[in-house]
Amino acid sequence: MTNATHDQTVSLRKPVADNIMARFSQALVVFAERWFPDAYVFVLIAVIAVAAGAILHGGSPLAVSRAFGDGFWNLIPFTMQMALVAIGGYVVAMSPPVAAVLARLASVPKTGRGAVVFVGMLSIFLSLLNWGLSLIFSGLLVREIARRTDIRLDYRAAGAAGYLGLGCGFTLGITSSAAQLQANAGSIPASLLPITGVIGFSETILTWQNMVTVAMVSVVSAAICYFTTPAPEQAKTAEDLGVALGDDRIEARKPARPGD
Repeated sequence: MTNATHDQTVSLRKPVADNIMARFSQALVVFAERWFPDAYVFVLIAVIAVAAGAILHGGSPLAVSRAFGDGFWNLIPFTMQMALVAIGGYVVAMSPPVAAVLARLASVPKTGRGAVVFVGMLSIFLSLLNWGLSLIFSGLLVREIARRTDIRLDYRAAGAAGYLGLGCGFTLGITSSAAQLQANAGSIPASLLPITGVIGFSETILTWQNMVTVAMVSVVSAAICYFTTPAPEQAKTAEDLGVALGDDRIEARKPARPGD
């Protein structure tokens, strides 16, 4: 075999090897798009399973239904908090100063695959500070990058990378629910407090073991982002998926009336 033939064979094998994980991820996407039901289905199944379990353990159907009704309204404060996190984060992100930061960050990646890795790593980093910031900022960053015409961004891979902060990062950061609750004596159940006591951040998220975990999770996540992102010719952009990318940033306006 001549050197030219050998080089040609290697060059043909390399794209095949590089796209193995990408093709595997695409097969999962196709399966999920066809067979994965709406999230409401899982909620309904969970409610039925819990209700059936409560009845089997001696609860009457009437008592179980009343508990469900009372518990639903008890979730309203938490629901309002989550809504304010999402709405507040969106309003702040759409303000001119933050929008300018988004635009600058969106110009950093040079390729579509690099953009997916960039979004994933930034999402994990922000989640260590605040999970709400990671969720809103990363999602808006994906939209901003998708508006670029000089790179072909796979919108599906970028969108998934934007959720890495919630899936891989926030439980290891300062907004970790478990770490926050365990560090506050008032949040620990009275029966559990004598057993565990108050466990501060210095014994949970600020330990070297947690730092190593963050580093390992970030490296593995970056590798997955890189190898599962489809090649440019196989990428599905926001336009291909019919996703509108209208510019909804808040523009500064001059006062039009004395009341303003």
